[in-house]
Amino acid sequence: MSIGTKLILLLTLTVGAVMFFASFLSLRQREAALESALRDELRAHAVTLRIALEENYDDGRVDEARELIDRLRENSRIYVVLLFDEKGNPLEFSGSKIETVFLSPPELEIVLQRAEPVEFIREVNGSRFLSLILPLRFSEERTGALEMIKPLARIEDDIARRRVNWISITLLLLAVIFLVVVVVLSRSLSKPFQALLEGARALGRGDLAYRVNVPKTRDELALLAEEFNRMADNLEEQRRAAETEAENRLALEQKLRHSERLASVGRLAAGIAHEFGAPLNVIDARAEQLLEKPDAPPEKRERNLTIIRRQTKRISRTVRQLLNLSRPYNFRFAPVVINESLVETLEEIGRNLKKSNIEAEFSANGNYTVSADRYFLRQVWLNIFQNASQAMPDGGKLSIECSGTEREDGNFAVVRVSDTGKGIEAEHFDKIFDPFYTTKDIGEGTGLGLAVAHRIIEEHGGAIEAANNAEGGATFSVYLPLANEGKK
Repeated sequence: MSIGTKLILLLTLTVGAVMFFASFLSLRQREAALESALRDELRAHAVTLRIALEENYDDGRVDEARELIDRLRENSRIYVVLLFDEKGNPLEFSGSKIETVFLSPPELEIVLQRAEPVEFIREVNGSRFLSLILPLRFSEERTGALEMIKPLARIEDDIARRRVNWISITLLLLAVIFLVVVVVLSRSLSKPFQALLEGARALGRGDLAYRVNVPKTRDELALLAEEFNRMADNLEEQRRAAETEAENRLALEQKLRHSERLASVGRLAAGIAHEFGAPLNVIDARAEQLLEKPDAPPEKRERNLTIIRRQTKRISRTVRQLLNLSRPYNFRFAPVVINESLVETLEEIGRNLKKSNIEAEFSANGNYTVSADRYFLRQVWLNIFQNASQAMPDGGKLSIECSGTEREDGNFAVVRVSDTGKGIEAEHFDKIFDPFYTTKDIGEGTGLGLAVAHRIIEEHGGAIEAANNAEGGATFSVYLPLANEGKK
């Protein structure tokens, strides 16, 4: 139910209740006044008649008294007049016949004994009558009573008509009040509220150009409409400012991305030039020697050709790494026990680790099986182990630890590879997984190993992280989902 409907009902019912109560009290007062007037009229007639009858009987004019009583029949407002002697027997009455109930009223005895008037209402044959019995003195020695009866039918009919009129007028006034309240509230309240509601819906839809009509009446609703339009103006201005700011931010982000792309392309170009430049220079120099000295000894020619082949292999290896980094991988997922994969890879590079004076140590607190491509997983371990070995040029300790852990997205096996080298400088952390980004000397690395490892692990649904150790060196942590939760 809307507020306007509630107000209409509340005002109509309130005003109607007040009007109903007030008019009802007024009606009751008028009814009481009519009854009081009827009683006063009856008393006046009865007292006047008693005086006239007492004079007639005192002067011995009994016939005149009887004639006076008979003439009262002509008064339609008086039903009957009765005279009683001191014993309560009826002496005279107006009219040719009368109901027997009027001939012996119980109240008559009270009047005769106490000589006091009695007024009462009786109901006869479904009709109500107002009776007044007065003590009457026929002479010094003789007393009696006078009863005058008036019907209440006329006044009751009058009251009934008044009540019908009152109900009709009340219903009419309620209808008029209802219509007036509806019209006033509709023009002064419902329509302005509906306009504000439509405006709020329009703003909710994003139509900040919508404005409500301000009523000409300078009331609170008109002020509210003005404030609503002012709020819409502010919102529209703020949206324009936000759009302008968003456009500026987007343009700035595009410039930054363009700069980052240029920087990435520059690093890639520099890395390729660096990786290809050195071996190409060596190849060019050795080829030049072969051309300049065609009669050189076979041993020297063989040595130059061997160096040329070694450098071409170096270029080919770099090209393969670039291709592996750029093209889609065709993984063949199968259950792989990480412990076995790590041990196999360590055995493969064990001789090189001993030559570099590096001690390898492996530990695991359980067997963990993941769904992975065995070949690509081995490539990840080789790249990480090689990166750790290069971080310890004077020898050191390579620690590999395998355990299980729980992350937000499931249960994982985690492999932590730690070295005792110099660690990673803070400015390099954000770039260590970028292609061709390396801090090693020329010829010691292409900067592609960690980038390839990072991509392989991510496509296996895992993650790779790097951190420095408190006692020195760095640790690479590789997370792979366990077989029952990873890729199938």
